[in-house]
Amino acid sequence: MSGKKEKSLEKIEVAKELARLSGQLADGFLEVEGRRVELPEKVVLTKVLKTKKNEVYFELSIRTRLEQREPREERKGRGKKGGKRPYKAKRVKKEISMYWKALKRCVKNGEHFRDKEGFIKALSKYSQGAEKEWVQEWERCAELVKQVLELAEKGQVQEALDRCKEVDELSKACHKQFK
Repeated sequence: MSGKKEKSLEKIEVAKELARLSGQLADGFLEVEGRRVELPEKVVLTKVLKTKKNEVYFELSIRTRLEQREPREERKGRGKKGGKRPYKAKRVKKEISMYWKALKRCVKNGEHFRDKEGFIKALSKYSQGAEKEWVQEWERCAELVKQVLELAEKGQVQEALDRCKEVDELSKACHKQFK
């Protein structure tokens, strides 16, 4: 799909077009080639702003992988292959790791963590795929993470740091035992 279009516009028209696209992004979709494309929570933003010869060059691009859903009949009854966890679970685990690192950094620096809801949503998503061998450890870990979020929100930095240490230790022990 290529939708690259170039045309000369007044500055105000460019600003209106950017505002329209910004509104769509905020609502979680983009209108692409006449159809509405739902976007995941995270996208990759690339911004280039430079002068080139006697011109100003500004390029803004957003990229993401779209989930391709199979018909329900084809998905039905299909389990894990070779005992491996599904790719989606791996992506959620990486998302949780990113949130965890950001949360610890905020706690250590005494900053406000801005994406509590996103983190809790990712924890919940991952909980759905937890295997029975380690589900109890996972639930304990998720509960400790939620405590860190609450303590950090209340400004109880030392207690939050202590819980961070507990989470890291539990995570390490769990990976050693179940990986």
